[in-house]
Amino acid sequence: MTNDTAEFGHYMIGVFDVLGQSRKLREQTGVPLGDDQAEVQCLIANLKETAGVVIAFRQMFRRFFEAAAQPTGRADSLPEPQRAEMVNATVSNVLCWGVSDAILVAVPLAWTRHSAARVGDVFKSLLAAGSMWLAGLSTNHPIRGGMEIGTGIDIEQGEIYGQALEAAYRLESMVAGYPRIVVGSKCVEFLEAVRRGALVTDDGSRMAAGLADLCLAMLWKDTDGHMVVDGLGQTMLKQSRAVPDLRDQFSRAYTNVCARDREFRDAGNAKLAARYEALRAYFNARAPEWRTPRTEP
Repeated sequence: MTNDTAEFGHYMIGVFDVLGQSRKLREQTGVPLGDDQAEVQCLIANLKETAGVVIAFRQMFRRFFEAAAQPTGRADSLPEPQRAEMVNATVSNVLCWGVSDAILVAVPLAWTRHSAARVGDVFKSLLAAGSMWLAGLSTNHPIRGGMEIGTGIDIEQGEIYGQALEAAYRLESMVAGYPRIVVGSKCVEFLEAVRRGALVTDDGSRMAAGLADLCLAMLWKDTDGHMVVDGLGQTMLKQSRAVPDLRDQFSRAYTNVCARDREFRDAGNAKLAARYEALRAYFNARAPEWRTPRTEP
């Protein structure tokens, strides 16, 4: 026993695996000896391609989350207490750390904070995850993920351990299966309860319920019954009006998904072919709207 203390709380935790990185690392099995600069440069290039991708994704999630957290000009035009509610709903933080090629993200849901802020943090997490998922496919670095709400403790500065992390890791490693982000049942139950007003008792109940609607609109039930982040859904489509590059990302991602689908089918890899066939079907279903020219809102 020691006198050290750890902070306990509720978190929205995401575990994301950058697919294909482990295979690239296994390709480099030798130890560079002597003055073999060619081998040294090969190792350096491999690390840039692997470690560099993981670092870039961590930074990407922070940027997406921070962008989603920016207050909008609409807050200034609102009367009190609505203006305070919207401002409170944008104040938050995100923790990122990693293990090998896995990216771990935790968003503290401080239960003493305004209810709208807590639900707003969940929405920003889902939006950032959907943006990271699409960006990963568009750059041929697909990610697989799991996200869940639960409890945890801050065992190190910026590193969370506990039930929420275990649940998110299980969803990523045992349920997701292919490039998609599965959202756990506790998160869905929380959002549905907030929408009904069952968990909110403060003055922000209406805004919290509205944010819960936005969160649930970011999810869809996949063919196997699991709830997943709808990275090509209406919420992301609306984002493309403000971020034109999203439609370009969709086109590149679609091309990469189709190429992977053909690659695995041609190689006789039935397991991966089936997974990418499901992913391609999802893209096919969303393609008409994403290919429609943008119109001003």
